Amino acid sequence: MNGHYEAMRAQGFGYNTTASVRKFACPRCGFQFSLVYARTFACQGCSESVKGCPKIRCNKCDLEFPIANMPEIHGKEQQKTMADHICQIVSERNSDLGIVSAKR
Repeated sequence: MNGHYEAMRAQGFGYNTTASVRKFACPRCGFQFSLVYARTFACQGCSESVKGCPKIRCNKCDLEFPIANMPEIHGKEQQKTMADHICQIVSERNSDLGIVSAKR
């Protein structure tokens, strides 16, 4: 299991936070990355990244695929929860950097 995930869980971080940093593989090229990494780099500049986008984009091959394809996501409710969680992270990052992004 991912050491970073275990360390965060030991400090009391919840499922959403730990799931967003757990690594998974792109179905096309096999590149391993976390959802936070994807949203921070591959989705940078996309207005949907702060509007509850249910997709992930691979930073290496640019494949876009549903969050539902992540191994830990089971059903539309978990997919929406994860998308909202990631949107919050991106919005807070943008705010910290002085970037104004559209709210939903």
